[in-house]
Amino acid sequence: MKIKKITILTIVLTCLIISGCAGKPIHFSTENQQVDLTIIDFEKSRDLSASASGFQLLLLIPININNRHDRAFQQLRGQAGNDYITDIKIQESWAWGFVGTIYKTTIVAKAHPEKGNPGGR
Repeated sequence: MKIKKITILTIVLTCLIISGCAGKPIHFSTENQQVDLTIIDFEKSRDLSASASGFQLLLLIPININNRHDRAFQQLRGQAGNDYITDIKIQESWAWGFVGTIYKTTIVAKAHPEKGNPGGR
């Protein structure tokens, strides 16, 4: 009977630990329809860049780790305003600290306005 309790406790703790490692997916498109490429002014593109970081304390305790991709993309969308975002590139980097590891996500993209609308959509 003791072995069953220990096994159940081990399974429950393992599930809790694994569930803490789940991140939030990024959806680059909020619309389920095709964009007419003839309305986009590719001549007036501008570069965008956004970063977000998280810290893993003692290699066990995640602090702002799982949502850093979403935070960086939301910053990028804020910079783009109503312009169309294309050519998205994601870069991951990390640096070791004395008591943990810093993880950084950088997203680089281009923003394009609609033709005849210099201020965006």
